[in-house]
Amino acid sequence: MAKPPSISINKLAEFMFAGTSRQRQILKDCKYPTDFKGMYYKEADESISAAIASNLEDLSKITNQIAILEQMSPEKLGTQRRITSNIDALERFMGMVDDIDLKGSNPSHGTHAPQKLTFYGVSISVRPQVLLKGEGKKGPVVGALKLHFPRQYSLQDQSAGIVSAVLQEWCKACLPDDGLAQGDMCCVIDVGAKKVFPGVRATAARLKDVESACQNIAALWPTI
Repeated sequence: MAKPPSISINKLAEFMFAGTSRQRQILKDCKYPTDFKGMYYKEADESISAAIASNLEDLSKITNQIAILEQMSPEKLGTQRRITSNIDALERFMGMVDDIDLKGSNPSHGTHAPQKLTFYGVSISVRPQVLLKGEGKKGPVVGALKLHFPRQYSLQDQSAGIVSAVLQEWCKACLPDDGLAQGDMCCVIDVGAKKVFPGVRATAARLKDVESACQNIAALWPTI
């Protein structure tokens, strides 16, 4: 049975602003994933998520992880590069901690295998690393934070806006009892580019663009 179309939110945002050849490569990687690519930034992802979930009060997991990675001496060149990339990501994050605003919220770890969103038959893995909960003027509010790592495919304002909009939609669908989804609490941190993108408030037009992109993905998927 053919695998149904599926894509991560970060890759979807990249897909929407990529050229044709890059779009097809993105879909090929999604359709035929490898564990190596999927877990490339595992150590950085886990350590940074833990630091943010501590309300940025405990950065020891990051410093400890850097020390552990620096002691490793893998024989394979690919593994050496992956370890170096994780160290670089962790050090970059340490240099941008002061730029992160959690809006006075109560952060917590995102779940390991959260619910996905579906647009036109395309399954979107949102998987926010950190959930943000707080109190607004009219009651409880909720948001979600997404990390991005690859330096060669940095997010821009437009693509980060797409990620933020989908994060809000995910909060509405998956956390309806926890509070009102808050745009400015659905932010994106591009660790590779050392840039924090604040959450967007206007989502309607962005979600229509997401729907159009998913229609294109559904049409292209069988040809990959």
